Amino acid sequence: MRAPTGDDWICRVCWKPNRAQDPACYKCRTVRGVTADQAAEAQKAIEAAKAAPEPVPDWVLALPVVIFRSYGKVWFRAGIGLLGILALEIFAAVTDVDWYILTVGFAAGLMIAGALAGEVSEGMRAREVWAFLVGIGLSVVAVIGSITAFSVLAPDLVNPNAIRWGSVVVFGGAGVAAAVGLYKVVTAGKAKRPG
Repeated sequence: MRAPTGDDWICRVCWKPNRAQDPACYKCRTVRGVTADQAAEAQKAIEAAKAAPEPVPDWVLALPVVIFRSYGKVWFRAGIGLLGILALEIFAAVTDVDWYILTVGFAAGLMIAGALAGEVSEGMRAREVWAFLVGIGLSVVAVIGSITAFSVLAPDLVNPNAIRWGSVVVFGGAGVAAAVGLYKVVTAGKAKRPG
């Protein structure tokens, strides 16, 4: 915390120093020049807001946040790894341009999905409805994409039923976690609204 200098003023609610040109406290948004009684009321309101229970407990959101944060890291790093494979293709003088296009497309798709999953996890932490909806969409795309990728690129590598069930369990489970979080956030929002 910086010390006040010159014409700086101290907020009477949170006791943080503010610049002279600031009309309200940067921390608690209390306007400059409140009386002692107004400051006491504002402090009581801040304490009451801190003591109030959260509309959706953190433990409900912990699972989808962790899942999508992990997906974000894994997908983004996998996209970077595919760029390494692209370099190997170039050094190996692969003449088929389709392989270059396929590798770049997969790398770009994974990196975009990874960045989006990271944003989704942050949005879920902030209890934003769009994040849960996008998370459900990402899960559906991941299920379809993983099944399709294995059936096209490595059809005989693993049993197709194992791929289908594995994709449904792993990515579908993330979609279910996002759907539960969405339900909790929406119902908590309705409970907060009067009437």
